Amino acid sequence: MSRIPEKTRDELPAEAQAIWDRIQAGKSGGSSPYGILIYTPTMADHLSSVENYFRHNGTLNTRDKEIVILTASRDLGARFPWSRHEIRARREGVRPEAIEALRVNESLDALTEHEHLIVDATRSLLHERRLSDELFSQVSAELGPERLVELVGLVCHYNMISSVANVFDLEPPEGTTTF
Repeated sequence: MSRIPEKTRDELPAEAQAIWDRIQAGKSGGSSPYGILIYTPTMADHLSSVENYFRHNGTLNTRDKEIVILTASRDLGARFPWSRHEIRARREGVRPEAIEALRVNESLDALTEHEHLIVDATRSLLHERRLSDELFSQVSAELGPERLVELVGLVCHYNMISSVANVFDLEPPEGTTTF
């Protein structure tokens, strides 16, 4: 149970209902951090636009995006986004071995070099708020500047989504396995 009740469309004034409708148009339904974020409708609207950029217009390939999101969710202990994105990761072809390595949060030996690099960059951004010169060079060579900038933005966005999920105790959907 969330620490504050998630808002529903019917509880919102008309102008916020229009924002709700825009946000929900891009969602798969059910609970989400936006049920909390809608307490501040304009902020929720802007954050949803950023999320839609990553989902529909980003330059990172979908597998890399899902690895970033799973890594951020796992490292930040955010079970709700993990549950939603594990499903997406599987659908997008992220290798089951990679998902399981992230879930158990132990050895990354099962990851490919590319996957390992994405995980290392994500973790470095989450924990040190930077990339060492060596890691920056490796990620930049692998992704190029545009996708590197996008990776940084995606990590920051899911840091925020994970924080909302954690602060407000958003539970993953019933029957899902997390960590």
